[in-house]
Amino acid sequence: MALSVNVTVNMPMEMVDDVTEQADEHGMSRAEYIRYLIRQADDSPFAVPEQSLSSADGESKKGPA
Repeated sequence: MALSVNVTVNMPMEMVDDVTEQADEHGMSRAEYIRYLIRQADDSPFAVPEQSLSSADGESKKGPA
């Protein structure tokens, strides 16, 4: 198991609500969803996620961040 560390990020409550809603829609925890968003960013130094997220109707969605 990889070592993990808690990181605190401040954001407006509206953004937290949006992130939580999107995470729930995709069956992810808020932390999982934020990690996904960081990895899929165009200038991210991390490996791109193997799968893209899509809504219930199959349409690809971008995150709120």
